[in-house]
Amino acid sequence: MFTSAVLCCLTLSTLAQQEADPAYRQGYEKIDKKEIYSWIEFLSSDELAGRDTGTAGYNVASKYVASEMEAMGVQPGNKGSFFQPFSMVRRQRLLNEAYLSIKGADGKEEKIELKGKVGVVSRRDVRWKERWVFAGKGAGSDSDSRDVFHGLPVKDSVVLIAPDKSEAGRWAWGARAAGARRIVVVSDEQARRRIGSRLPQRARYRIEAEWSPADDDEIVYITSDIADRILKRWDTSLEKMRKSGSGGRVLDGAEFELVVELKETIDKTRNVVGFIPGSDPKLRDEAVVIGGHLDHVGEHDGKIFNGADDNASGSTALLGVCRALMANSRRPRRSTVIVFFGAEERGLHGSRYYVDNPTLPIEKMVCMFNMDMVGRNEERRDSSGKVTEKAADNVDCLHVIGSKRHSLELDPWIHKVNGPIGFKFEYDEEGVWNRSDQYNFAARGVPVTFFFAGFHADYHKPTDTIEKINLDKVVRTARLVYSLVFEVGDRPRRLRNNRL
Repeated sequence: MFTSAVLCCLTLSTLAQQEADPAYRQGYEKIDKKEIYSWIEFLSSDELAGRDTGTAGYNVASKYVASEMEAMGVQPGNKGSFFQPFSMVRRQRLLNEAYLSIKGADGKEEKIELKGKVGVVSRRDVRWKERWVFAGKGAGSDSDSRDVFHGLPVKDSVVLIAPDKSEAGRWAWGARAAGARRIVVVSDEQARRRIGSRLPQRARYRIEAEWSPADDDEIVYITSDIADRILKRWDTSLEKMRKSGSGGRVLDGAEFELVVELKETIDKTRNVVGFIPGSDPKLRDEAVVIGGHLDHVGEHDGKIFNGADDNASGSTALLGVCRALMANSRRPRRSTVIVFFGAEERGLHGSRYYVDNPTLPIEKMVCMFNMDMVGRNEERRDSSGKVTEKAADNVDCLHVIGSKRHSLELDPWIHKVNGPIGFKFEYDEEGVWNRSDQYNFAARGVPVTFFFAGFHADYHKPTDTIEKINLDKVVRTARLVYSLVFEVGDRPRRLRNNRL
């Protein structure tokens, strides 16, 4: 998925400490492999059917981690509840209704059904009543467009263009350059491609409470037979227009209404939020945030994508940190906020919803640690499938992402607490910086670090199952983050932020 980089494992020559600090050693030792296994086993079981957003399996998983936190003594983190619900509106190109109505000067109306004949590039329904302009073959560049559209009122019209085969996208951009914002492109190929398909994954969903239609460009693709039915009213056709080489024209003398309604469903989902109060009355209004996404990609073609590594491992490590914090005889001075994010696989929507609706002010967040896919030993293959990096060579390696972006004080702390844990840190995966939930916190100026054990051949496949998990690595990651929560949350002065 990402361009390979030369791996550089950084081995610490001098360990800052060889055993956990006595202040938090009691909790450190409570993170054990047996409990880690039981949590991953449940979260990656077939009964949860891949924990997809909006499914019963995800709801069960969210109840499970909430009940585990409650049993440990963790407090509900969202106004007396462990749950922070939000709705996802899923937009699909499967059409609910699609037609073009053309009403002539004589009052007669023709309604052309478009189902099976139209495709859209839009995040909203199409309801266009503007006049139509036929602009022939369109334009291939900014300079060309000034000539092709010269004299045509494209800014206030629906612009119909009929480019040569495979040139639809380029000419649509030419129409945009000329000022057109509502474009109908005649392309049998593009119309067929976009019929019945879903929107691209990151455009497929919106958070209902936060979303409003963007004033972006919209393109509709129609088949050539529909275009000929339109042009027939003006005694012409695509073939005639192309042969004559005539320029564009306003399709006057008629009123148009183009309607394309997209189907949508609402997936109700939620983040799970816990809270552990700090021990210092003066510092407990500040907090260290720890998180990991709870969802996965569900079930496809009868196969369950269990997501043992992605991200039952990170969610389980998060429970391990909670166990340690509650088992220690003393809490860190600052509070700890724990968030199991929903809808990460659908575009980081759970974490975006959380930072838009935080359970404590953003400015009170000292830092955020995210754990995503921390249960495997990275293995790389080339395009032919040949192994270029063996999993056996990465037993002790962990990727550290973003630790130097916002606070230069954060990375040294990570090295400090790693002494008794013994990870070899890798800094070569900054390319996944925007691929997990810490990204939305960083966008708000919160210092973050994303812990990630690396990709493997089972990523987003039904074969991501529990027997392949390196349980020791999950335990060590939980202990690393627990130690960081204590060290950073306990120090009198908060981390300096590079951006401030």
